[in-house]
Amino acid sequence: MGRHLYSLLLLLCAPLLIAHVVRKYGRENCDPMVGRRLGIYIPDQVDACLWIHACSLGEAKVALELARALIKHDSSLRIFFTATTPAGLRVLARSKFASHVFPWDFPWVWSRWLAKLRPKALVVIETELWPNLVAACYQAAVPVILANGRLSEQSVRRYGRFGWVSRPMWGKVSHALMQFDGDAHHAHSLGVPAHAIAEVGSIKLDQTAPQISRERVNQISDWKRGHILVCLMSSHADDDALLVSWALQHSELRLLIVPRHPVRGPEIKTLADNHGLSASMVSAEIQDKAKILIGDTFGDMGAYLSQSDVIVIGGSFSGKGGQNPIEPALMRKPLVAGPSMHNFQAISAGLETAGALLLTDSEHLSGAIDKALLNADAMGQAAHAWVEAHRGSTELQVQAILAAITER
Repeated sequence: MGRHLYSLLLLLCAPLLIAHVVRKYGRENCDPMVGRRLGIYIPDQVDACLWIHACSLGEAKVALELARALIKHDSSLRIFFTATTPAGLRVLARSKFASHVFPWDFPWVWSRWLAKLRPKALVVIETELWPNLVAACYQAAVPVILANGRLSEQSVRRYGRFGWVSRPMWGKVSHALMQFDGDAHHAHSLGVPAHAIAEVGSIKLDQTAPQISRERVNQISDWKRGHILVCLMSSHADDDALLVSWALQHSELRLLIVPRHPVRGPEIKTLADNHGLSASMVSAEIQDKAKILIGDTFGDMGAYLSQSDVIVIGGSFSGKGGQNPIEPALMRKPLVAGPSMHNFQAISAGLETAGALLLTDSEHLSGAIDKALLNADAMGQAAHAWVEAHRGSTELQVQAILAAITER
């Protein structure tokens, strides 16, 4: 009964969903792919595949690492990907695997999809579960495997408010491969049977350091000119406002802002201009006198991080749950984050305990950055060492997924 009410509400919200993606992705100059999101178009036949779903960019990168590791163990596997956001779809499109935009969770969509794909299993990255999809897989005897699973306390409370539809969904999960102990506990509290849960760490900790464009490094180095550089990584609007205000009080330092969505570059430049601070975007000509540099290009995070002296984690001062701290940790950078790190709760707690990350709030941000600069070498080494000590999750999850397919 609960799922039928959910489906009715979802149908009634369809016009709002369409307006949302048209507006959001239109701002990013991306095709909203409304027809595909409505389930009008279904993928080409990829018979007896392993279907891996990843919502956005971070999950898509995890999905690709998992797929490559699976293929190394079983080259006969056929992998099919879905993703929700244009950024995630772009990453998947560059791979050799078939991919398709993930449609909204209307009940009539999934029977057609499952008949066409006949998947060995559905592997969902992190938390992207949907009631009608899980129910359809359960009815078709397709195992649903949650890989690299994470559940913050905020997520548990949100699911709890809709327990009438979420609890039956979680009870149908075949295997929940959760990152850390807290994630495993949360999965069980939501309804996943204890025998289906395993604690396996995070695939993100197995990633390699990002590639570095020498041309971009030289460009930033010429602008930096020996100044100390603080980088706000993967930022949102509230993070930008806070760091621009910080920059006003620290004229001797330089600030690099790398927005989560590069299309926001002009918006950040306007913010800086309104505060009387000169700013340049990397995609345009960089002015030597610019106090703030805006990293509004794709694929250059490695170059941005390599030239920075302290990394401030975006999303952590804007209530967004924080962005991934692992890439700067691998590059031995000291880390500063705000109070909202629930997207990486266990990882940020581990880095903090190791002495690699300083958790602070907006009021004490300046002091935290000063402390990170003073202890930069020790914090950077501690960050790298912590990540190295927690590698190995990919292999554990590969073995669990292969075993689940074999069982079927």
